[in-house]
Parts: sequence; C-alpha cells; structure tokens
Amino acid sequence: MTHLSPRVTTLLVLALLSSVTRAEEPGHIARLFTASEFPRLNEQGFNLPSEGKYTFKVWAPARQTWTLKPEGSTLHLHSKTKGFDNTPRWQTIGAAQLPAGEFVKLIVDPSGQAGDQPEKPSPAEKSEAESPARPFPALLSLSDDPDLDPSLALNLIRGRLDTIDPPADPRRDTIRTNKEGADFQPPATIQAWRDRARAVREQLLVTQGLWPMLPKTPLQPKIFGKVERDGYTIEKVVLETLPGFTLSGNLYRPIGKPGKLPALLCPHGHWEDGRVNPEVQPRCIRWAKLGAVVFMYDMVGYNDSKPFGHVFLNDRLRRWGLSLVTLQTWNSIRALDWLTSLPDVDPVRIGCTGESGGGTQTFLLAAIDQRIKVAAPVVMVSDSFQGGCVCENCAGLRLGADNVEFAALAAPRPLKLVGATGDWTKLTMSNAFPTLRSVYKLHGVADRISADVFDFPHNYNQTTRNAVYAFMGKWLLGIDDAESTKEGAQTLEKPEDLWTYTEKTPAPPGLKTPAQLENNLIRTLSAELDALAPSTSPAAWQAARALLKTSQRIRVGLVNPTPSQLNHTEVRRTKLDESSTLKGLTVVHSLVGRKEVGENIPVVQLIPAHPTGRVTVIASEHGKAFLASANGSLHPLAQALLARGQSVLGFDPLFVGESVDPGKAAFQRPDTAHYDTYNASLAADQIQDLATVLAWVRAQPDVREVSLIGNGYSGPQVLIARPSLPGLARTAVDLHDFNEGDGSLAPPRHLDLPGLLQFGGLKAAAALCAPAPLWIYRPGPDFNKSWPDKAYAMEDCSQVLRIEPKRPAPQALAKWIDAGE
Repeated sequence: MTHLSPRVTTLLVLALLSSVTRAEEPGHIARLFTASEFPRLNEQGFNLPSEGKYTFKVWAPARQTWTLKPEGSTLHLHSKTKGFDNTPRWQTIGAAQLPAGEFVKLIVDPSGQAGDQPEKPSPAEKSEAESPARPFPALLSLSDDPDLDPSLALNLIRGRLDTIDPPADPRRDTIRTNKEGADFQPPATIQAWRDRARAVREQLLVTQGLWPMLPKTPLQPKIFGKVERDGYTIEKVVLETLPGFTLSGNLYRPIGKPGKLPALLCPHGHWEDGRVNPEVQPRCIRWAKLGAVVFMYDMVGYNDSKPFGHVFLNDRLRRWGLSLVTLQTWNSIRALDWLTSLPDVDPVRIGCTGESGGGTQTFLLAAIDQRIKVAAPVVMVSDSFQGGCVCENCAGLRLGADNVEFAALAAPRPLKLVGATGDWTKLTMSNAFPTLRSVYKLHGVADRISADVFDFPHNYNQTTRNAVYAFMGKWLLGIDDAESTKEGAQTLEKPEDLWTYTEKTPAPPGLKTPAQLENNLIRTLSAELDALAPSTSPAAWQAARALLKTSQRIRVGLVNPTPSQLNHTEVRRTKLDESSTLKGLTVVHSLVGRKEVGENIPVVQLIPAHPTGRVTVIASEHGKAFLASANGSLHPLAQALLARGQSVLGFDPLFVGESVDPGKAAFQRPDTAHYDTYNASLAADQIQDLATVLAWVRAQPDVREVSLIGNGYSGPQVLIARPSLPGLARTAVDLHDFNEGDGSLAPPRHLDLPGLLQFGGLKAAAALCAPAPLWIYRPGPDFNKSWPDKAYAMEDCSQVLRIEPKRPAPQALAKWIDAGE
C-alpha cells in the first residue's frame, strides 16, 4: 500500500470534492486520453464538435519536457529528457487551432537527444537513458478552456500518483515460445486424469478447427498402378478428403496373408521429398513383409499436393479457427476412414507412426481418434521444443498444454517414443518418458509404454525403425520375437514411380486453390452454424448449445478463479466529507490478480455513503478513465448508479490505462514464432482480467449482487465472455455497431479473438447467455438478433432480453441494472 502525506491526502479529497460538484463550463470542451489510446490517436485520430483554440497538457515525469507541433490536421508530440527526476507532474505543452468535425491525428515522435546528464549516472539510470523505447505521456488533456485543471481527474484514473510506472504484471513482457513446454504433471487419480484428458481432447478438436467436425463427403478413392515386389505390393491412392482437395499416398500390402490384417498409417516428416524419401520407404516395406497393410500419405504441399503449398493460414482463417493443422489432421482422419474400410483390414488393429512433423500428426491423431490402437511418434515428443512449422501450430493449440500431455492422451493404448541425442528429444528418458509412464501407471498398464534414445541426429533411421518394429510387432501384429521383426535389405522405388500425379496420370481438373478452399470451408462452417441456430425444437437447441458452449469456452479461454486463488492489495483510499453533493463517497484504488499468474489489475471502487450491497462493474476500452472527464466530473452513468446506492467499479485491463508502461510504449506482448499457439491474444488477456475482477468482487463479504456493463469497444468483449461468467445479476452490452463480418476485415486488436466466428460470434454468445437478463444496444447492422430472440423464447424468458438500436440514457440504464425495470 502506498502511504501519502496528510497534505497530499487533503489535496486529493479537495480535488475529488471539486470533481463531483463542478459541472463543465457551458460551451467548454475537454478531452482526456491515457497512454493506451495513442495508437488509436495515431491511426484514426479524434474529432471535436466545435472549432477553436485548444490547450494541451500532459502528465509525465519532471525529467521529460514535452512540446506540441501542429501541422495541419496532424499534431506532433515530441519529448526531450534531462535529469532523472521521475516525479510526475502536469505541464502545458502548447495550443492549436483545431477544426470542427475533422479527424485530427496525434502522433508521438521519437525522442530527441537526451539533455545534460549527470556525469556518473547509476547503472539503472544509464540503462534507462540508453533505452531505445519511445515514451508516451501517461495522460494528455485538451480543452478550449486554457485554465482547465486536469489534475482533478487523477483521483479516479490512477491509483498511484507518485509515479507513471505501471503495477507489476509479468504478462507485459513475458511470453511462452515454441521452445518451452507447459510442465505437464499428471493428476494424482485416474478420475482426475480422465477429466483432464476430456478437456484437452476438446481443446485439440476446437483449436484444430474440427469442432464442429467437418462433414465427411465421399472420398471417391482411386487405387491404381499396382506393382508386385518381394512379398508385398504397392499401389497408388488418391482420396478426395474435401470437395476439390485430394490426398495422395501409397498403399503397401503383404502377399499371401489371408483374413483381416492389422494396418498402419504413416505420416512422414519434413523431408523435402516427403513420402518417397529413402528413410521413409523402408518402414512401409518392412511392415508389409511382416503382415500389415500400410498407407503412407503426403503432408499438405508435399509431392502430389506440392502446387497447393505448405501454408494455409491467414487472419480470416484464424478467426474461423482454421489452419494448415486443420487440413493435415483432417487428412489423417479421412485416411483412417478409408483404411479401416478396406476389406482386408482389421479396423480394430490400427497403428500410426511418423517422425518429426509426422510425429506431431501421429500424436494428434491418436489423441482425438480412439481407432488408433498403437502409436509411435518418433523424435517429436519433448518437454521443450514443440514444433516449428505452421503445420504443427495453430491458435490456442498449446495454451496450458504441450506435446507430452498430448502424447499422454494415447493412454491406455500402447505408446512408443524414440528420441535422438542430436535433437530436442535427447532428454526423453529423464523427462518425457517418466511423466508419461506415470499416466500409464494410473491406468495400471505401465508395460504398454516404452521409450529409447539413440545417438543420432534427428532421424527415423534403421536403428530407430527396428525399435519401433519390435514394439508394433508385439502390440499390433502379435509378434513376440523382436529379432524376427528387424529390417533386412530393402529395395526402394524411384520417386517418380510412387507419385500419383504424372504426365500419364495428371491431377484432375478443378482442384481447389488455397483461396478457393478457404472460401468453401467458410461457407461449409457457416452452413453448419446456421443448422445449429436456435429453432422451435428445445431438444435440438440444447444439443447445439452444448456444442457451441464448448467451442466458446475454449476459444475465450477465461478462468474463473476461486477466492483462495486471488491476491488483493489496497493502494489508496479517499473518503469525501459532508460538503460534497455525493457526501460520504469513498474512492478505493486496489490491485487485483491471480496468485499463480502474478498479475496486478488496477481497480477503482466508488462506494456511496449508504451502499446497498449491489455493485456494477463497468468494462471500457478506456479503463478507469471512462469514469471521469478531463475536468474531473464523474461520468453520468456512474453518477446515476451511485445515486441508487450502487457501488461502481472500473478497472484497467492489460495494456489499458494504468496497465500501460508509458516509458516503453508497448501496447501488446512481445511477438514470437507461432505466438497465438502458446499465448493468449490481447482480447483473451483483457477478457481474463474482466473475469478475475468479477471473481474478486463476488467474493467480497459485503457484496450481495453484481451486475456488468460493457461500454464502447469493450461491449463485444463482455458479450463474448458473458456465457462463461457466473454469478451476475444483469448485463448490459454496448456493441458500438461492431460487425464481425466474414472475418476478412481486421477488427480492433482487442476484439481480434482467434476462433471468434467458429462458435458463431456475437449472435451465438448472446444466445448462450439465456436465461440471464441481457440488454444489448447499438448492435451492428449484421447482428443476427434471431439467435438470442429464439434462445430466450425457448427458455420462456423473453422479458429479460432487450435489443435496441440506440444507447439508453444513463438514468434508464442505471434503473434497469439496479431494479431490472
């Protein structure tokens, strides 16, 4: 807690007294911006209702001297640094004649050369002085009243007034990369593991774009070009796994083996020549000779699908939850569908093995499809490196999870790991294997998992293959003699003799390009969502609701922490005296967060003199700054709620308001390869802050009812999150005319949630809120209100749903929040 001197406390009280009693002078205009709003001011600008001369002031450290330079409809802010006095203060930086109704951009230019510095600055001071980061003002005000004192708003906007530094939050500069695992630790009981396994499987299906599952259209298999070899045959295979999208491979069959045979799927790794590589062909030959049917198939963009390319990812696909991982896993599922349909294949004896990227495909398929009875992901399962290709990474895939846990989902089915001393699997025996064996012990089948590490670079060479042959021989082929499974001399095929598309057998006309396939998939998913919409059948809607709720829950990803998981630190408390028109109002600044994460979310509570125990949380893209105007007066909505005895709470989510470090000018986390595979999006981080704050409010002993208002651009965040937020009385959502469209247009960063459209977006989120009281206003022109209308009607609670085109008056909204009227 920050302790302020009696004099400072008295000034703060007087400031707030002025702020709640002083009305804005007639005709005067004032604006207040926090550091987090500068990207928008730079890109979009702001406009004013009347032309005039406006005075600009900033709140910044004393060591920074700021100047304003107008250039037409663009204003440039520039700072110079002299000394090391970090005490923040207000300074007038200039004035500008500004037009009415025209957008004016505000640009913060890079700082100039530092001024005179002390001769021997401390190491910390030297580091700060040499930092290339561009500073921003913590606060900026503008007004046509040159005498406006913006310090009146500080009491509401900021917790600490002695520094511009944000509270500690590791999320600002800490990210997870693909070179890190998630430290998977198996639960203590089999039931706990089963619960966790179910949740991770759902996460895998949703994040791979397979929830809902794509429709299984006819595969139209083409099998041709059969050749006989010593004890086996090879055929060419083409499957149409999606309309206009084919999968090619080679089918190896043993000769002279009657009856139903075991079978193997073989996805290859990132060999440049894919399935025809000399290290890939031998395992297919050997298993065929041992009595198994083997299907070796292409990764997307390899060999026969090379024209399609090995990239299928863009922002639109990401918003629909689709990716290259979707295509590869779907190809594996459809290959399995076809393989198990063959008359000579035993559908209950199917194995899968692949190396590197093919190892990823192996454990992903085994995790989600129980038809795989034995799995051997080679040189891929590691507690460190998780995969470096776009075909192994998609948004949300490894949030809170890693490849070790994915491999564990094969339990209790037999699992074989092989590592190499020359790659990231070198610690398999000391790290991944013991962890996985613990899961198998929970099932009572520790003998079904095996692992080896061989002294080679990244590989699936003969030594490795022999280890897998022995394991597969035992658990899939029923061969107990490991020596008899070892690989002998093999005769390999020429690559061109294995390809399905050649001059003699060219690719069929009409194959989809990536862009065409993208459009087809999105049309398909749109149709599937339309089929899940609320209708007149309660039973059908309940089934659809469960499916959509799972997708919404995983894509939003919020956690509702328990009281014991929360931290709370009071920063500053100010109580107004009897002279205020809102006498007895108490302003409390706090920091709230989850102990395990270590975040500190700045929160302000406005508590009236006679609180009723009802609290309304207001979420805004402006954070706490929404509650105050530049002249320090309370927002009319806050005033209306307080007048009804409601306490009002505002907060600064990550990278908003006091959560921004003005000295570093960072408005999002550092980037990394495949960022959103391992890290939450900005939208998800800010939604989590909302959930954390609400959990803390609900846990307070003097709180008996909590309501929620989503204001401005935070409205869509609130609606997206609302189905996963428990314990709320009423929720009001300003959609600010936001329209998701078909995902083609980039939304603001704080609304760009991966998979948003996969679960139906705002219309589905609204429907999933039923039967909770919900007021939606200013919906976008394409908002499909029939979804919530029908969902609430089926719950027989249409009376608690409002959808209106205009923003309600503050008093009307406060009355509804407080009394439901």
